[in-house]
Amino acid sequence: MIWKIAKKEFLLNLMTFKFAVGTIVCMVLTAVFIPILAKDYQQKLRTYNDNVARNEAELRKVKVYKNITPTIYRPPSVLSVFSEGLEKQIANSAKIEYDRIPEISAAAGQENPYQAIFPVFDASLIFKIVIGVLALLVAYDAISAERERGTLKLMLSDTIARHEVLLAKLLAGLLVLVVPTTITFTIGLIILLSFPMVDLTPSAWVRVGLMYLASLLFISAMYNLGLLVSCLTRRSAISLVLGLFIWIVFVVVVPNGSIYLAERVQPLEPEDKIDGQIKSLQQAYKSEFNKSKPRRTNTSVSDSSGAFGHFYSRKINKEGLEYFKEIYRLEHTLGIKYADKLWEVEHSYLNGLSKQKKLAHNLSRISPISLYENLMSSLAGTGIAGFQSYIMSVKTYRDRLIDYVRFRTDGFSATSLFTPFTIEQMEHLPNKSEDPSLDLRDLPRFTLKADVVVDLRKAIPDLVLLIFANVLFFALAFVAFVRYDVR
Repeated sequence: MIWKIAKKEFLLNLMTFKFAVGTIVCMVLTAVFIPILAKDYQQKLRTYNDNVARNEAELRKVKVYKNITPTIYRPPSVLSVFSEGLEKQIANSAKIEYDRIPEISAAAGQENPYQAIFPVFDASLIFKIVIGVLALLVAYDAISAERERGTLKLMLSDTIARHEVLLAKLLAGLLVLVVPTTITFTIGLIILLSFPMVDLTPSAWVRVGLMYLASLLFISAMYNLGLLVSCLTRRSAISLVLGLFIWIVFVVVVPNGSIYLAERVQPLEPEDKIDGQIKSLQQAYKSEFNKSKPRRTNTSVSDSSGAFGHFYSRKINKEGLEYFKEIYRLEHTLGIKYADKLWEVEHSYLNGLSKQKKLAHNLSRISPISLYENLMSSLAGTGIAGFQSYIMSVKTYRDRLIDYVRFRTDGFSATSLFTPFTIEQMEHLPNKSEDPSLDLRDLPRFTLKADVVVDLRKAIPDLVLLIFANVLFFALAFVAFVRYDVR
């Protein structure tokens, strides 16, 4: 009996105007925005490849070890076309230097790279909103409209139990909503794969599959919410108004209210305090450096332009060679020491921002739309976790690079740190020649791995809560329907 009712409801919903309009809107939006987002990804990928190639070209021109200061670029996520998350807001490059913390560059239009961590309305959210509204529109009159037409009383006068009616409505509604969801993902993937620079790895396909399942869970939650509203009201018009009101609360009030509360419950340290700590460390560095630096004697030096916009010493007299050996050793040793302290100050601010974001995330979890948005960004690798992984990977790479240069230059005291020649070689250097570059085949390389297992583990809490929302909404709908007056 459940299947018979579900089949009838399914066919009736397929022929409704709201289903046709909702499906067409999903298809049109997908056809319009996926190409735009795919082209944006292509452009970001081209820029990333050009930057990496430029980095490699500069490394081949390095003459001395102190000039190894590459910029580390964050590769764009191909799945950002499905969920941009923080892709356009977080940093995309970091400058590596020995005597300072990695300088995280902001995205275009951002003055502070650590600001705008909270997600904003983007193109991917349009699909979430349309599908969510469609689910409510399919469900809002599932019970109340039957009562108004008198068919609900007639149906229950037979041997059909109320739970069978509700389960049939649920099954029919989900089958209907699977259609636009599947069409949206299929069209999106077809358009995405038609772009020449787009290549989905096996890991990316797993993520797409999980995102599709997450979408089904989301529309199921929204449909169950609409079913609950329909069971709580006696007229379909009231069901529609109440359903849309709850939807607006979930879409607008909950996310913005969560951010507002998080900023007040978990305030960040004042910028003046952070700036004061940084200034104090900088002054301490200058004081210790000036106290320990050697006295400069009669030095003679001729510099040449080197890699990454730096200079290296080409011709130095004997006194200058000894002076620069000591000054560079002191400068790098103290610079690294104080850079680590500055990192702790900056990282504490970033941790505070992450805690604030986490609190806002936890508060917003009462909204299934927020749960879905967070779940999609986690699976796409465009959430806050991806940003934190990038920051820590840059810090780890900087430490590896420092250890490499320290080993190669005997604790920053070898002349190869700042000049490619010995005193004897300098005496016979021609005025114009191509100076030898360093052999950097064993130089550590930066890698940023996107682990689908790690991302899935981070997505599990939102996934569990989305499943719980489904169970809760349906259970409440069942309780309300059991007590529903069909007269």
